Amino acid sequence: EAGQYVLVDKDVKLIRDHFGLSHLRYQDMSPVLIPQGYTKSYLDGEINHQDQMADIRRAYLKIVKATKLRGGNHNNHFITICEGTGHVGVGSVVGSGNARIAAELGADVVLVANGGLGSTFDELELNRALCLQYGVNIAGVVINKVQPDKYDQTREYLTKAIDQMWKGPNGEPAPPILGVVPDRPYLGCPALADVESTFGTVLLSGSDHRYRHYDVGSNVQGRSIGMSMITTDLAAFLRTMQRQDGDARTIFICHVTRDDVILGFLAEYRRKTRRGIPFQSALVICTGCDDGGGNKSDIELSPEVCDMIRDAGPAGPPVLRAPGYSPADAAKHIRTMTPKFNANDERRVTKATEHYEPFIDFDLLIDRTTYASDIAA
Repeated sequence: EAGQYVLVDKDVKLIRDHFGLSHLRYQDMSPVLIPQGYTKSYLDGEINHQDQMADIRRAYLKIVKATKLRGGNHNNHFITICEGTGHVGVGSVVGSGNARIAAELGADVVLVANGGLGSTFDELELNRALCLQYGVNIAGVVINKVQPDKYDQTREYLTKAIDQMWKGPNGEPAPPILGVVPDRPYLGCPALADVESTFGTVLLSGSDHRYRHYDVGSNVQGRSIGMSMITTDLAAFLRTMQRQDGDARTIFICHVTRDDVILGFLAEYRRKTRRGIPFQSALVICTGCDDGGGNKSDIELSPEVCDMIRDAGPAGPPVLRAPGYSPADAAKHIRTMTPKFNANDERRVTKATEHYEPFIDFDLLIDRTTYASDIAA
């Protein structure tokens, strides 16, 4: 930005790029980052709390001002969104919990919880208690990732629970449920870009397919499909791939010592391509090694095999390394990862927008929020 590198939260770049918010500065959209070591520095007194809060207030006011200037006389532009990470207490250890920041800025809060009934309300109640402690207004509640077959039940009974338990002392109505959003597993499926990020590596081939998504199992409604560790011989592996139709997407995982599997994967890609059959599977090659005594090392992919993979090019089958990981560890990390939205992953961002918009009452949300007022910086 302005010829200089600026460190920002990933979601900030996504929102700024996707919605074309070029009138906002990155450093104002992400005024405080908490990298490793920040908490210790804060508790040791090396980071001044008042300076930290001043940075947040200053950034907020600059965004409000820039938004108003861009909107002109159109009130629909007068919206500033402050994203809180996790529950409302996150950040408290450095004096910047979400509820406290909302109070400092005079911002209303929308509580978001994943679908359910008892546990969902309990989670909401804990967050509400901290909002009350700081005098923060709760504009409403959004229930996310609700099982489709329990959608009506969830809306009905959570509405009853909130209405009964959250009424004000003088009979003031409880905050409304602004939306109940059914789960859509696709949005929780990682793209290969997420896998690259998890292992700190890049695709050796198939980079054109970086934003192809895979249903990898337990992080998607308890299922275990879309990912497979190769422990069989080459013939059995080839039979598995040859039985797949053109729509099949599987992340295969093997160890770097399985040159036969790696070459078999490349050969099957070429065979199906010659026959005009789509090939959408990917291969993760794990290079970690444990000698059994707890000593770990890394085995390099042979230069000859690496060259054959790279020769497949950006349009070829996706293949990447997982340095330092065993196949079991790699499978666990892929299955339990939290996929992140990426501004370049236009399909997922568009699908998310299309999915959420009909289920959230944005008009009611805007009616329930207060107008941004000046804050002493």
